[in-house]
Amino acid sequence: MAAALTDRRKRAAAEARRRLTSPQARAKFDQALDRASAAYPVREDNEYFTVSAPLALVRRTAVEIGRRLARLGKLDRGQLESGDDVFFLEAEEALAALRDGAYRHDLVLRRKGERAWVLGHPGPRSYGKDPGPPPSFSSLPAEARLANDGFLWAVDRIFGPDTTGRGGPHGAVTGIAASAGSYTGPVRVIMNETEFGRLRAGDVLVCPVTSPVWSVLFPSIGALVTDVGGNLSHPAIIACEYGVPAVVATGNGTSVLRDGQIVTVDGNAGIVGT
Repeated sequence: MAAALTDRRKRAAAEARRRLTSPQARAKFDQALDRASAAYPVREDNEYFTVSAPLALVRRTAVEIGRRLARLGKLDRGQLESGDDVFFLEAEEALAALRDGAYRHDLVLRRKGERAWVLGHPGPRSYGKDPGPPPSFSSLPAEARLANDGFLWAVDRIFGPDTTGRGGPHGAVTGIAASAGSYTGPVRVIMNETEFGRLRAGDVLVCPVTSPVWSVLFPSIGALVTDVGGNLSHPAIIACEYGVPAVVATGNGTSVLRDGQIVTVDGNAGIVGT
């Protein structure tokens, strides 16, 4: 697959150069492509070294604390029903439990109830009055105006439009055509990293959005559908790199589509046929 993707990128770059009519335009394209090729991997590396790896160390520490609070060798401390209950405690509460040996069953039970209530009552997407579009940058110096316009342009294409609850014709799910191609297969709704093990080869991955830690799934999936994102979002770019048909910014893919449902993802038209 890697060789095929490399060949595809080379052919796409050659086609872009062929369509550029002047040596100056081709030189500018090559410069931009070289810069992008060098800079984009930093996005994945940054996620790993500044977020994923440190959080993994913190999680391993929490898991060990939970194991000790539930059971330590042959000594059944029983301060928690299970080791995973440690994730319903604050860090200081978990450390205090190690010191005092007291039960935390009631506190964990209350926290579980609070979490269940929040999940069942998600509330609105935002609160307060819509602030409207950003102010005009016309009064700024030319350099500052260019920088701010460029920033907003990138943000719009990374996060995409607000498509909450948007539906397509005849029950189809619609969004942004992010990666070309068409694929028909079974849906697998994956809401977060804890559900990665449910994915099967050839599934249509339906999720809220992806981040660099989700990249391990792309070699296995047949197509991708996300709730949010734009043409420069992580799911859109990685789907293109793997040649996976993708539709992003559906707004409601994870709530409308169901596990096992056979759908056709049209990455050219931005439609998920059901």
